[in-house]
Amino acid sequence: MHLIAHSLHTYLFRTGSWIYSQLKNVKNFDSLVIATRKQNLDVFPWDDTYFICDLAPLNRFFQREYAKRTDFYYPFFYKVLKQRQPVLLQSHFGNRGYFDLKLKEKLKIPQVTTFYGHDASMMPQDVKWRIRYKELFARCELMLAEGNHMKKTLVELGCEASKVVVQHLGVDLEKIPLIPRKLERDRKIKILIASTFRDKKGITYGLEAFAKIASVYKNVELTLIGDAGRSQREVEYKKEILGVIADKNLYDKINYLGFLPYPEFIEESKKHDIFLAPSMRGSDGETEGGAPVTLIEMSAYGMPVVSTQHCDIPEVILDNRSGFLVAEKDVDGLAQRLEFLITHPEKWEELGMAGRRHVEEEYDARKQAAKLEEIYLKLV
Repeated sequence: MHLIAHSLHTYLFRTGSWIYSQLKNVKNFDSLVIATRKQNLDVFPWDDTYFICDLAPLNRFFQREYAKRTDFYYPFFYKVLKQRQPVLLQSHFGNRGYFDLKLKEKLKIPQVTTFYGHDASMMPQDVKWRIRYKELFARCELMLAEGNHMKKTLVELGCEASKVVVQHLGVDLEKIPLIPRKLERDRKIKILIASTFRDKKGITYGLEAFAKIASVYKNVELTLIGDAGRSQREVEYKKEILGVIADKNLYDKINYLGFLPYPEFIEESKKHDIFLAPSMRGSDGETEGGAPVTLIEMSAYGMPVVSTQHCDIPEVILDNRSGFLVAEKDVDGLAQRLEFLITHPEKWEELGMAGRRHVEEEYDARKQAAKLEEIYLKLV
């Protein structure tokens, strides 16, 4: 069976289910992973892996020093892949794609680079990366984008439209069963926000919208899943989030759970009625690029969604069919859509069923893996 080499900087961040699903559901090719760092192997297990961090200290030092001087070309990866002989290199994220150019050219195999968001919105703000992306677009055989908005973004950055293919991310529908949402008597309506604490997620606007309805409807509560990472921007944004909770006196209305491992997050999601995802262009220019995978997962669960007309979200959430979309930063709009769902629980199942059908058609991990295999075959 032909072998695909998957290249990442780190395997695999805690929200990396959407990359893992590509590895796991491709059946007609074998897959190996190369990465500089590793984490969460217990959550996303994969046996065929090679990590720079696993090398002996002296070799690891040499690899990293050599990489710094060669646009992050690692001789170790070349040695491994030369021996294993993959037929194609898939680079995950645009920056990884650029750094892998020398590797794929030495191996004389085609390369596909998958963009996911930060790499398409934040990195091109640096002139250095705009120049590097021109190199990537010229030398890499194919770029994959989550949706048509992201494809348009890559074309505007200078990639030929013929070299960009829309490839939807997929979710494991066997692990996310349809749960029709219904409101039993005498229980609270549970709203969920789940994301890393970055301002592109619009969490503060979501909390302000929730505060508006919570002051009127006493039978609602909100669960907040997520936290800040190590970056100072995320730490500062967490302060803003906590500030809104304090200013709006929401402590007794919010259940803050912090980060949860992916399996626990999926289990916790089952207990909620409405998913709120007020994504927006961040103050630093960062966007979702495509759409948050949590939107796909929650629609798969049959949960109605309130979100925004941001990037490729309208391709995932069908406005007035599987949820409701408003303009970015529109607190009143978010509050009005939440209020409609709170006062019309009989609509939940209809919206949720429409969302599930849409995910089954366009975002089923197995179907998307089959389409990915077709892309591989054309390139090799």
